[in-house]
Amino acid sequence: MRVSGQSIIAISLFTLSLYIHRVQARPFVLVLSNEDLNGWFDDNGAYESSDFDEFGESEPKSEEELDPGSWRRIFETNDSTVHASASPQYYSGLHKILSAASEGNTTLMEEAVSEIDSSASSGDPHAQSVMGFVYGIGMMRETSRSKSILHHHFAAAGGNMQSKMALAFRYLRQNVRKQH
Repeated sequence: MRVSGQSIIAISLFTLSLYIHRVQARPFVLVLSNEDLNGWFDDNGAYESSDFDEFGESEPKSEEELDPGSWRRIFETNDSTVHASASPQYYSGLHKILSAASEGNTTLMEEAVSEIDSSASSGDPHAQSVMGFVYGIGMMRETSRSKSILHHHFAAAGGNMQSKMALAFRYLRQNVRKQH
């Protein structure tokens, strides 16, 4: 069996790359005792939630209170769900966005984004949140980080939970970058 010089070089480089990855890996050991494994989840009431939760007990909230601009209304045919905080124009725009995305219709998508934009301009925090997303990814608008943050800021101030989470994630990511 004859081995060419190229295959020897390829095998040598492969072996060297495996060695380099082995050197760069940091080994760790997780040590668990029997105490860690046994009796930790005893439900005898010894640990009250107030011991761990600095915010105390909170009253359960309905989905409407937690997410008043939910897209659920579009996906469920039950018309008994009324969202007083979001405008009908917002829901019309969302419906058009989903239809345009499923059909690949860019004209309808542009119309939908324009409708959401006008609803956002009138102060609807849920439409402002969608516009923050639109500018963040550049959907039918030029990508603009500053416009995205601005829309998410006003939506969060209006109580939109998705924008609050988007801003929190952006700030967290920004702080992580500063630390490195």
